[in-house]
Amino acid sequence: MELKEYFLIIKKQLTLFFAVIFLVILSVFVYFLFRPILFDISIFLNITRAGNQNFNEYSYDNFYRLQADDKFAETVVEWLKSPRIVSDINTEAGREMKNVSLRQLTRVFQTTKLSSQIVSVKFSAIDQKTAEKLSLSISKILKQKVERLNEDQKQNDWFEIKADVPIIIQNKPNYGIVFVVSLLVGIFLGFWVVLIKHYLK
Repeated sequence: MELKEYFLIIKKQLTLFFAVIFLVILSVFVYFLFRPILFDISIFLNITRAGNQNFNEYSYDNFYRLQADDKFAETVVEWLKSPRIVSDINTEAGREMKNVSLRQLTRVFQTTKLSSQIVSVKFSAIDQKTAEKLSLSISKILKQKVERLNEDQKQNDWFEIKADVPIIIQNKPNYGIVFVVSLLVGIFLGFWVVLIKHYLK
């Protein structure tokens, strides 16, 4: 079929075509208006040392120390993907994790190593109070984890994790983008609904 024929088919079913577009846009906006309000949280975790280490022999010791910091930052990233630690953080915050799979637990926190001494943690919560509790729980549980490791190492220059004040922002959709995307989806679906109805005649 030529493009002109498609336009003629749509023209004959113009009411149906626009009805589909309207229903798609309406459905999308109803979803965004009535969905639970979410808050996005971002925290920086700073990897530091509990004490000072003496460098008497080699001028390259700082380099090796930075390498160790880098590896430990990677360890922190993996900790926040561990179902056990994620579960402990949520329990500490008073948040129940019922009917949650292990895979879902590994995706609660989005962690990124930004440098050898900074780890970014991002996650979402249903309200600001829960967001604040989770932020404090992350710092507390990780600190306990490091302290247990430090007991085994028996060193005065073991790692410490210090959390910055979290940034908590309400997740508000960009309704302009929502409208454009839903309009395009509506046009696509409307086109196929009209064609299917035409060929079923």
